Amino acid sequence: MSDLASLRAQRHDLYHFIVRRTRDPAAADDLVQETLLRLVTYERARTVVDRAALGYRIALNLVRDHFRLRSRRAVEALDDDLPCEAPAPEQILMHRQKVEVFGKALDAMPPLRRDVFIRRRLYGHSTRQIAAELKMNEPAVEKHVVRALEQLHREMAKAERRTRGRS
Repeated sequence: MSDLASLRAQRHDLYHFIVRRTRDPAAADDLVQETLLRLVTYERARTVVDRAALGYRIALNLVRDHFRLRSRRAVEALDDDLPCEAPAPEQILMHRQKVEVFGKALDAMPPLRRDVFIRRRLYGHSTRQIAAELKMNEPAVEKHVVRALEQLHREMAKAERRTRGRS
């Protein structure tokens, strides 16, 4: 059997040897790789009479080291209040309510004011571009944006007061 074929066969046997002891296939994969690396490195420097026996000895030592390291690691008790990156359900509900109020306020605006506001604030068009497209002067565009913002702020404040009144 060639040297590479011999290593492949030994890898399979070592994997099962290690996985029986660790009961962790991922750790077993890592330990087999480390075992074979050490075995090949050792063979390059010295003559090895029984490669299989040396492989099992190296693997057993690595398994012991693995468990020693695991037992030294500090174990942290899980806290009942684990922080979560996702927003809380109350925050999601509040956000949805604000979006609904915002949408209703937009719908309540006169069509020209709403169009100017959406072009300026949502699409990022310049005042000059909006004025040219709608055949208006720039101060009129700015006035529509200001009035739209005032209206939105008023509606959002009303909704906030209603929400506080319920709780």
